[in-house]
Amino acid sequence: MVKKGNSSFVRNIFSMVLMSLFVAIYGVLSLLRIYIIPNELRLSLTFMPVAWASILFGPIAGGITGVLGDIVGWAINPVGPFFPGFTVSGFVSGIIYGLFLYRKEITWKRVIFAAITMILVVEVLLNSIWLYILTGNAYKVLVVARLIKALITIPIQILILYTTGSLVKKFAPASVRGVL
Repeated sequence: MVKKGNSSFVRNIFSMVLMSLFVAIYGVLSLLRIYIIPNELRLSLTFMPVAWASILFGPIAGGITGVLGDIVGWAINPVGPFFPGFTVSGFVSGIIYGLFLYRKEITWKRVIFAAITMILVVEVLLNSIWLYILTGNAYKVLVVARLIKALITIPIQILILYTTGSLVKKFAPASVRGVL
């Protein structure tokens, strides 16, 4: 069997349709937000379709899903001005999930490391930079608020990512498994 690369999902129509479905799910999930601090810190489940695309198709596909999902999510329900920094964060999220979970068994250890890395790099570091650029608020204040959010988000994300990631990988159609 020929080993397939990170971009082999592009040559499979079913894979492209499934990625499009993940982008659409991202758009719907962007409507569902749980605010920790009103209009400041919120929890979102938009990480799920990005992680699923990364698990099934690799880091590049996960990154593309994150980028397109961010744009579609903003178009469906814009919260503030469009800022491309958050789109970069979506791409980086997909890359991180793909590096930890693509072509690998979904274990608690991998999921914990993927979730912690994604939250620290994207939520705490990158998103704090983007919010500093947008709002001008002190960077240290933004990081502290993001760390508090991370303490709440990490266990939730680990549990959801482990259960849904295992199911996505287990029940992936045979045509998608060929891409794996």
